Amino acid sequence: MKRKYISIALCLVFTFSVVSIAFSMQQSVIMDYQKKLKTLGYYSSGEFNGKLDEATIAAIKACQKACSMKETGKLDKGTCKVIDKALKEKETKEKAK
Repeated sequence: MKRKYISIALCLVFTFSVVSIAFSMQQSVIMDYQKKLKTLGYYSSGEFNGKLDEATIAAIKACQKACSMKETGKLDKGTCKVIDKALKEKETKEKAK
């Protein structure tokens, strides 16, 4: 009986650890894209908080609109690719100056 409770406790600890790590990774990805959107001129908030707040969603939508994408406000794979491509193009233009 004790083993059963220990196994359950270990499973719960492991599950919470995995969820916590995934959440931290998600925050760092969002923060990275907040910085990229700021560099591209879409993110006007001065704070990079790693949250999909109103300022971040508005910046994503503005970028999606400028790139003729559906304005979902979601940081999906397609939007990330467009942001990365636009950032590379901007950096290339700046280096050419």
